[in-house]
Amino acid sequence: MSRRIAEQTKEWIIEAFIDLLKTKSFEEIKTTEICKKAQVSRNTFYRKFNSKNDIVEKIADNLIANYISQIQSKSPEKFQDLITIVFQFGKDNFEILKTLSDNNLLSIVLKKLNSLGPKLYQSVELPWHTFNADDSIKIMMNFFIGGFWNILTDWISNPSKYSIDELAEKTTAALENVIMFI
Repeated sequence: MSRRIAEQTKEWIIEAFIDLLKTKSFEEIKTTEICKKAQVSRNTFYRKFNSKNDIVEKIADNLIANYISQIQSKSPEKFQDLITIVFQFGKDNFEILKTLSDNNLLSIVLKKLNSLGPKLYQSVELPWHTFNADDSIKIMMNFFIGGFWNILTDWISNPSKYSIDELAEKTTAALENVIMFI
C-alpha cells in the first residue's frame, strides 16, 4: 500500500470516528462502527490504530501540527497578532474542537500542548521569544497555553458571544491591564 493511500485510509477512519462522535459518546462507539462508516476492515483499522484513543491522539497531533504551521506561516510581529491567530485557529477548527469538547476529549489536546510547550516555543521564532532557560520557557508556555486554552474552550461553548476579533481585543486588553501592575 502506498504511503498516500495509507494516509488516506487513516483520514477515512478519523472522519468516520468524528462523525460518530457527533451523535454518540466516546464510550458508546465501537470499532466495528468506525470500520463500517469508514468502509475499511477491522484488520485495516488495527494496522492504522491500536484503539479509539489512538484516533483521538492522532486528531490532537493533526490539530497541533496545523496550529504550528499557521503560526509559522504568518510570523506575527505583535503579540495581539498571535492572539488573533490562536482564536482564528479555534474558529477554523470549531467543528472538531466542539465535537471533542462535547465528548470531554479536549483535555487530550491540552495535555499534548503542555508537553510540547518548550518545543513549540523553539519551533517558532517570534520577537518576544527571548528566554533561553528551559524552566522559564516551560513556565511561560504553561501560562500562555493554559490561558489561551481556557479562553478558547469557553468561546467554543458560546461562540456567538464574541467575534474572533472581539475576543482577541478583550484578551489583549486584559493582558495589558495585568502587565501595568507587574
